[in-house]
Amino acid sequence: MREFHDDPEANPLRTPSGKLEYYSTTLAQNFPDDKERGPIPHWVDEGAGHQERQYLERGRKYPFLLVSNHPHFRVHAQHDDVTWFREMETCKVTGPDGYKYEPVWVNPIDAGKLSLETGDVVRVYNERGAVLGGVIVSERIMPGAVYQDHGARCDSIVLGEGGLDRGGANNLIAPTACTSNHAHGEVTSGFLVNIEKVDVHKLAEEYPEAFERDYDPACGLVATARVVNGKEGE
Repeated sequence: MREFHDDPEANPLRTPSGKLEYYSTTLAQNFPDDKERGPIPHWVDEGAGHQERQYLERGRKYPFLLVSNHPHFRVHAQHDDVTWFREMETCKVTGPDGYKYEPVWVNPIDAGKLSLETGDVVRVYNERGAVLGGVIVSERIMPGAVYQDHGARCDSIVLGEGGLDRGGANNLIAPTACTSNHAHGEVTSGFLVNIEKVDVHKLAEEYPEAFERDYDPACGLVATARVVNGKEGE
C-alpha cells in the first residue's frame, strides 16, 4: 500500500474509484439503478424527494439550514413538561406574552441582518408550514444556519399542512419523503427554512382560541387544554 499512500492518483487501487472505499455487493445486486443510494457512498446534491441545499433553487426562498437534533433534556416530546427542565435558561425562551417558546439559536451576523434580539419570537417556516420559537443570539451556531431542537410538544394554532405551531414542534415542517426510495429513514435535521420576527400579541388577536388555552409556564399545556368536545372530567 506504500505507493498508493504516497501518490494515490498515480497508483490507484483495483476498485471502481481507484480509492479506498466501501462497496456494497447487496445494493449493487438489488438496486443497480439507484442514483441516491448506490453501492459506493457518495455525495448527492439533491434527490427525487429532497432539495435541501442552500445553493439550490429552494435556497433562494428558504436561505437558512435548520439544524435540529434530539434535545438534551427530553426524549422526543416526553419530559417537555418537567418543571425543573423549563427553569433552565436555554431550555425555553419566555416570550413577551409569558409563553415558554422552544429556543431558536441564531448567529449574531444573521440576527443583525434580521433585527433580532434574544427573547424575540420568530416564525420558522417553509412551504410545509411554520413553527414559532424564541430567539437566542449566539456564536455557537454558524451564520446561515439556525438551531432548534425537535421533540417539543405540539401546540397548534393552525392545523394541517401549511399550518402554524406555537410549541415549536418542527417535525411538522420536516421533509415528509424518506431518505431515498430504498432507504426508509427520517430526514428531520438539516432542511431549509426561513425565519422572521413575529408579534405574538397580534397573533393572539388573530387566533384568540389558540392563545387562550389553559397553560402553565412551568409545565406547558395542561390537561384541560386538550379536552375536545366535552367537559372536564367527562
